[in-house]
Amino acid sequence: MHDAKLVFPDYCHQQAMETFVKELRNHDHEGLNGVGFYESYENDFVSWIQKEKQMHLGIHMDEGLVPGTTFLYMLDDEIVGSINIRHCLNDYLKNIGGHIGYSIAPKYRRQGFATKMLQEALKFCKQWEIWPVLVTCDEDNMASKKTIEKCGGIFENKYSHEGNVTLRYWIGGEEK
Repeated sequence: MHDAKLVFPDYCHQQAMETFVKELRNHDHEGLNGVGFYESYENDFVSWIQKEKQMHLGIHMDEGLVPGTTFLYMLDDEIVGSINIRHCLNDYLKNIGGHIGYSIAPKYRRQGFATKMLQEALKFCKQWEIWPVLVTCDEDNMASKKTIEKCGGIFENKYSHEGNVTLRYWIGGEEK
């Protein structure tokens, strides 16, 4: 289908990341998903890379945060998507955020990239013993709902918060 692959963000991805984030913001006006702490370090790319490495290792973290790994989903030199995997869950993540958050660049949507990216991320989760995996989406995000279900997501429930409804799915629960 395509040869995109998950890679750790690195200094060489700065221009591609800026383009990816700009495209997301021009299309989606509700913030960024799957980019780790990029918004906090947007004007200091080197510090963002360092923060992502620390989060991956679970060191130098602010209180209330959990270790997590951010990947870029690259097709040649272009970012197709990004995905953030939280290694464990705090109360917020148990209800709303889940283990995984992700985004796909608008021009790559509805082409199977989200499903493939999530499948690749789930392999990482198994290797790191982050299993079963809680994946959530907003109730009105039909594309994400379909992606989660294609990847084996079993609907658990809805969680209402601040006027929003989050759908909660488990992947891999049958293998506990």
